[in-house]
Amino acid sequence: MAYYKKNYNSDGQSAEDKALDKFVELMVERIRTIQSDWKKPWFTESALKWPKNLSGREYNGMNALMLTFQAEKKGYKLPVWCTFDRVVGLNFNKDKEGKRSPVTNKNGEELPHVGVNKGERSFPVFITTFTCIDKETKERVKYDDYKLLSNEEKQKINVYPKLNVYNVFNVAQTNLQEARPELYAKLEEQNQLIRPELRGGENSFEPLDKMIKDQSWICPINLVHQDNAFYSISKNEITLPEKSQFIDAESFAGTAFHEAIHSTGAENQLGRLKPEGGFGSAEYAREELVAELGSALVAQRYGLVKHVKEDSAAYLKSWLDSLKESPDFIKTTLVDVKKASSILTLKLDAIAEELAQQKNEQHDESNKNAVTTTKEPVYYASVQYFQLVSDTEIFDKLTPEQMLQEARNYDDGDAINLDFTHKPPELHRGDTIAAEDEHYAVVYNGTVGGTYNILRKVSEQEVRDNITRYGINRDTSADVNAVACNMVAEEFEKMTQNRMPVIEMPNGNILHIQYDKEKDTLDVGYVTNTGLNVMHSFPYDHDFSLDSNLEGVNEKLTEMLVYQAEIETEPDYYVAEQPQSLNNDKSSNNREALDNFMTDVYWAARRDNGFRMDGFENYQGKECLKLDNSDIQGSSYYLVSRQPADATKGEILDKFFMHLYDPETQQEVFTSREMPHDRDSAYSFMRGGFKELEDYESGKQQDNQENVEEEHHYRRGR
Repeated sequence: MAYYKKNYNSDGQSAEDKALDKFVELMVERIRTIQSDWKKPWFTESALKWPKNLSGREYNGMNALMLTFQAEKKGYKLPVWCTFDRVVGLNFNKDKEGKRSPVTNKNGEELPHVGVNKGERSFPVFITTFTCIDKETKERVKYDDYKLLSNEEKQKINVYPKLNVYNVFNVAQTNLQEARPELYAKLEEQNQLIRPELRGGENSFEPLDKMIKDQSWICPINLVHQDNAFYSISKNEITLPEKSQFIDAESFAGTAFHEAIHSTGAENQLGRLKPEGGFGSAEYAREELVAELGSALVAQRYGLVKHVKEDSAAYLKSWLDSLKESPDFIKTTLVDVKKASSILTLKLDAIAEELAQQKNEQHDESNKNAVTTTKEPVYYASVQYFQLVSDTEIFDKLTPEQMLQEARNYDDGDAINLDFTHKPPELHRGDTIAAEDEHYAVVYNGTVGGTYNILRKVSEQEVRDNITRYGINRDTSADVNAVACNMVAEEFEKMTQNRMPVIEMPNGNILHIQYDKEKDTLDVGYVTNTGLNVMHSFPYDHDFSLDSNLEGVNEKLTEMLVYQAEIETEPDYYVAEQPQSLNNDKSSNNREALDNFMTDVYWAARRDNGFRMDGFENYQGKECLKLDNSDIQGSSYYLVSRQPADATKGEILDKFFMHLYDPETQQEVFTSREMPHDRDSAYSFMRGGFKELEDYESGKQQDNQENVEEEHHYRRGR
């Protein structure tokens, strides 16, 4: 039943109206609960877990608020939601060609069917999509590219938002726990409530304290020993009582969040606050609701309980009346809550990340200082091992000095064998050092007839150089493996100083990557206030570079069903910048066919590879579309051509090929196999082509390379 008055068309309520009805019902119910006891919090502690979809992507402010209200009302234990299609999709695997097959266990047996429980009702969420059109060319621009434009460039683009309504179910409304107990247990582990560390005596929530101390908020925040908390529009500043005047850290944080939300309405920010909306007005009452809901949402994000501000309780009846009367009230209010809370959470998240980085740097510095006081580690690399009597008898007669001389004679100076390189010279029971100097050691073992191991002393840097040159394998010693892991950790840390490795999945999820030195894995997941919420772990392959390992992880994740697009929306094709060379006198049929092919199949596939159309030209008697790549510093480029079936009849087969042509050498580097036509395969195909181009340019530009043929021969033999 709708609370507010509205006009209906012949088709009845729209999906948006129905969603707003549910939102209003929840809001009215929650406000009435608080009205009966205004000391109750907006969210109880059981509801302080941020709503996510099944893939782990967080819902935004408006949806998060309503889903939390709904979860608390229904008593759902997990804040995990999913569409009906997403639930059904758990029963199938999808290959690169888009074919589905039932999910099976290790024995090939089909797993129990996952579905929505009978009689369960969905809950609506809003998803806004944006269509961007160039004012001059009338061509569509991808929204992700629009966001990267300068303010001046954005003025040339018309942006049309569209509000879409989708229906979701909580996992408690499905049989997921029974049908997929391992997945459900994982979701439970990932969604445990983690309350922030609050130093009670200091009333301290560290990110907020730093924001106030550094005066890094959008306006000044002043702590004064008095009893009022308020935001001054005329002065554009916040005044709060001192922290010691509050009962606890949550009370101080909740009040600070409330006033911070108010300040986002300033004219130079969101422009929500108007001079005519003075104390006691309807506008003022609405602004109080925005501040209350916004601060409650921010507090929830950080695991804090937010109670209704005492002077805001007077507006509870006004909020109820407005909710019942106007459909626009709930919609515009929630939109403002979303915008305001986003500004505050982005600031606090950035500060929290900065604090975490400072702590890591302090830890690293202490470790560095500790290392400088320790002796450089020595590794022992075996160069000869004697166990035959004919060999050991010779050493039995030698003095320690003579053994060391023999050790020098047996060492031919070849690269050390990483499989037999260790820190301690004694590896087995019965091992004793028979002779040792600064360069060599001879280890004797009297068991099993007696053996001698000739060891060359090497530095850690030598071990590192050999790992870089030859890689490691599964038989490599644990000591060398540890060095290899340290090298990856150092390279990863150096890389993250410039850019944090992230992957955008086909369904829009943003995944972060970190290297776990202890497990020697690349861990993938979502960033939280407590660190990375690990969803997947991939063993690190030391035979390949860090970039290659990251590329491999990307490929594996992209193929996973869980990261396929959850919701089919209208196509959002990328329209590349088209130079004048496209508007030439070439055959329009050829041009249109190539253009349609690239638009329908390949624009989405190449979005991360930097390709741009750069005109048409004739190549080996075929009409070709030329693709430049700005990410590659060389001058090479791709050419996409179609193969004619019968040149005399002018028939064109739906076959396309990709060429890598180097205009500098006027040679074709490679010609691809026939290009796949489905989007999933197209994405992998284009990524593989990009890697070919990148490798080619890297090889072409590398100077002073060591003996390439020898290295290649070695690696191939290995």
